[in-house]
Amino acid sequence: MKTRTALIYLAVLAVIAGYFYYFEVVRRNALTQEKEAALRLFQVEKAKITSLQLNEGEGKPITLEKEGQWQIIEPINSPADEFAVESLLTSLESLKMEREVESEAQDLQPYGLDNPRLHLSFLEDGTRHHLRVGAKAVVADQYYASGDQANRVVLIAASQEQGLNKKLFDLRSKEFFSLKSDEIDRVEIERAQAKLALTKMTKDNWQASAFPQVSIKNSKVESLISRLIWLRARRFLDNEKSDLPQLGFEPARIRITLASEEKSQTLLLGNSKKQEGIYAKGGELPGVALVDEKLLEQLPRSLSDLEDRTLLAFDLDQIKAVGLKLNNDSGRLERQEEKWKWAAGDSRQRPENWQVNSLLWKMQELEYLPGSLPKVEPPTTERQLNLVLYSEKDKKLGTFFLAEVPSENTVKGLLWFFKDDDPAHPYWMSGETLRELVEKTRKLLTPES
Repeated sequence: MKTRTALIYLAVLAVIAGYFYYFEVVRRNALTQEKEAALRLFQVEKAKITSLQLNEGEGKPITLEKEGQWQIIEPINSPADEFAVESLLTSLESLKMEREVESEAQDLQPYGLDNPRLHLSFLEDGTRHHLRVGAKAVVADQYYASGDQANRVVLIAASQEQGLNKKLFDLRSKEFFSLKSDEIDRVEIERAQAKLALTKMTKDNWQASAFPQVSIKNSKVESLISRLIWLRARRFLDNEKSDLPQLGFEPARIRITLASEEKSQTLLLGNSKKQEGIYAKGGELPGVALVDEKLLEQLPRSLSDLEDRTLLAFDLDQIKAVGLKLNNDSGRLERQEEKWKWAAGDSRQRPENWQVNSLLWKMQELEYLPGSLPKVEPPTTERQLNLVLYSEKDKKLGTFFLAEVPSENTVKGLLWFFKDDDPAHPYWMSGETLRELVEKTRKLLTPES
C-alpha cells in the first residue's frame, strides 16, 4: 500500500515538474525568441544574400555581387574584403530596432528619411530588401531608419549604424597576394642590378637557382613569404592621376613574384612618397596603392640575407646539460625529469625552466654576421664567457666562448665556437647578441643580481 502511494506521489511530482519545465523554461525561451525576432528589421539568412548595394548620400553607389567570392563591380572592379563583407552581412541579419516611432509616417523629412544618409539594398533568396538610415535622433545615441516598409520609422542603435555604414575602402580587398603560404614553391625578387630567385625543393629546403651550393635558412624564406602575404594596401590612388613613369613603375624599382604550380602573382614597387609609403601595383588588386615603407627594410637585398649562418642547429630536447662560466663563476645545469637543476654539490637555488630555455633559445638563434675575419689565434688566456652544450651520455654538442665581455659600446665582436675536438673558429656577432648571452648567463649563475 505504501509503495503504491509513493508511486502516485512520484507521478504527480513528475507531472508538476513537466508542467513547470514547459511553461517556465521552454515556453519562456520561445516567447523570448519570438520577441527578439519581432524586433528584427529583416527575417533573412546572410548565407543566402548574393547582392549588395550601398548608397551613401551623394557618393557613388557601391555594388557587390557574390559568385563564389564577393566582388565589387561598381564604382570599380575589385575583389572584396571577405571579412568586411561578412561583418556587414552579420549586421544586416541581426539588425534590431530599439523601438517603433511611427508605423505609417506621412512625412519622412523630419527623420531624414526623405533623402537618407545611407540606403542599403540587398538580394536574399531572390527577394530585394531595402534599409534606409536617416538623421541621428536628438535623444539617445540612435538613428532613424526604415526597412522594406518605407513609411515605418524605427530607431536603431548608433553602434548598428556603424556596422552598416561602410566606405569603399572598407569593403575592397587590400591583399596583393591570394596564394597560401604552403602553396608557394617559387619566390623572385628582381631589382635593377640583381635578381634573387628561390625554388622550394622539399618541405623544408629552399634553393637559390643561381647558387645551389649556398645553404638557405628555411625560416627566413618562410618569414619573407609571410610578410608578403600579409602585406596590405594603406591607400588607393583611384581618384588621382597615375603617371606610371613618375611613380617609378617604368621600369619598376622592385619586382616581386610569388608562384605555385598553378599560378603566379607579381607585385611591382615604385618610388616612395614622403611620410605615406611606397607606390605598389599588381598582385590581385587593380590600380596603384601605397604600402608601408618598412617593406623595403624587410626585403632581402642579396642571397646573403637569406643564407643559413646558424652556428649550431639543435632541438631543445637534445640538450641534457649546460656548462656555464662567466668571469670567475661557473656551474653545470642538468635536465632531470623535465626540470633543470644544478649538478650535485651546487647549493644554488634551482632555476625556473623558462630561464634555462631562454638561454638555449638564444643559442639556437645565433647567426654569424657576414664579413672578413681578422687573422687571430684562439685566446690562450682564461675565457671570460664559456658555454658548453651536452646531449645524451654527456656528449659535447658545441662550445661557445668569449675572450672578453663586450662593453655597452661594442657594435660587433668575436664569438669563438667549435664542435667536439675540432679547432675553434671566430665568428662576428652583433654586440647586442653578445651582451644578451652574457646577461642570460649571469642571471642563471647569480639570480640575486
